[in-house]
Amino acid sequence: MAEESEAVKNRNELISGTVAGFVCKFIEYPLDTAKVQAQTQAIDGKAVSPIALLRRTIRNDGFLALYRGLPSPLLGSMAENSVLFSSYGLARRMLTKPGDDPDKLPFSYKLVCGSFSGACVATVLTPVELIKCRMQTVNEGAVKYKNSWECLARTVKTGGVMSLFHGHVGTLCREVPGNAAWFGGYELGVYLLTPKGGSKSDVHPAGLAAAGALGGMSYWFFPFPFDVVKSKIQTGTHGLPVGSKVNVVTVLLHVLKSEGIVGLYRGCGLTVARAAPSNACLFVAYEMTMRLLRGQPLLGGSSH
Repeated sequence: MAEESEAVKNRNELISGTVAGFVCKFIEYPLDTAKVQAQTQAIDGKAVSPIALLRRTIRNDGFLALYRGLPSPLLGSMAENSVLFSSYGLARRMLTKPGDDPDKLPFSYKLVCGSFSGACVATVLTPVELIKCRMQTVNEGAVKYKNSWECLARTVKTGGVMSLFHGHVGTLCREVPGNAAWFGGYELGVYLLTPKGGSKSDVHPAGLAAAGALGGMSYWFFPFPFDVVKSKIQTGTHGLPVGSKVNVVTVLLHVLKSEGIVGLYRGCGLTVARAAPSNACLFVAYEMTMRLLRGQPLLGGSSH
């Protein structure tokens, strides 16, 4: 296969990341709704089961209520993954010596590339996460919105465009280590499943799915406390007294004091569990699209 130009590489990564984000969001969104509700509906340190919230939502509002607020994160997921994969690819190429294969970078370099992609994507993701969390939160004190567009308009009208970046530091604290773990877990899985003397293009889709599942579970487990903090800041359910300074540190300490370490991992089990199938689908969708654009065999193996 002829060497791809930089422009073609960037185009392929953007397209493949967009397709992957679309596929993944449809699969994971209902459980993500339950996760956000579990994080934001705890009262006086009492745990609320995500499964119980899931059942209650379906019983009271129907199954489609689990997709409340979907348009914003769906578009955001497409943008997020296009930025993630293109920035990760760019970082790998920047750290690769001329003539070398980016796939064979040292593992530590790939972790750095993952951190870089996390920093890049946080700017895209924070406004999307803000709207998503406000739409998903249904506790008594939460503001109710008809749809994502009304939530967006009222948020901007009330606090200006910069209010969409409320909780941005929390997003950075999650995305930088999270994406190092995400790409790191995936690359480790691919490395273990690559035939001796072969490359990533030789790995069967089932192997890519397994590697993607490992990456997804790694992403959520390690930085999960910061996701809890971010959700509480963005939805106003942090529980701090009126007039208190609200930031990552103050909310983190308050949750530890009032709910203990359990409060920082509420919803983690469900989130890590749903991360496996959704990220398996995401990475398979990405790699299959890349192979299609490159004219490579979809099931792996040499194209010659």
